[in-house]
Amino acid sequence: MPTPASRLFAPIALAAWLACSPAHAATLDQVDALLHAGHLNQADHAVAQVLAAQPDSARAHYLDARLLAAEGKWPLAEDELQRARRLDPTLGFAPAPQVQALAHEVIQHRWKNPSGFAGYGQAALAGLFLLVSGYLVFGMLRGRRRPPPKA
Repeated sequence: MPTPASRLFAPIALAAWLACSPAHAATLDQVDALLHAGHLNQADHAVAQVLAAQPDSARAHYLDARLLAAEGKWPLAEDELQRARRLDPTLGFAPAPQVQALAHEVIQHRWKNPSGFAGYGQAALAGLFLLVSGYLVFGMLRGRRRPPPKA
């Protein structure tokens, strides 16, 4: 059974090894260990190495989705999860409850993400612009039809 000190030391040693030896590519298990330990910066570096070496790996994209979700980058996490599902629809390499929890969390944050509603604000402003422009154009045309005032 791992001791608390070994649980803390192992990801730090792994991160140091990854940082010091760029010739050695990170593995999926190393990325998973870093994610599990909560070392997001090191996991980000490691997953970038893995994706560069294995761009068609469903597991790599799934781990990237987990990382992006942990960082709060929900739209990107959703994209990576969809990419992983396109490559392997079953995602059989990950525990089903973990996959379901991630998918549920991504869907929940899709509706909470303020950038998701930015399109509605832009559409409202565009509509307001059209209304004001139409009112001004109508007023100008209406003013031209009037006969000049008699003095």
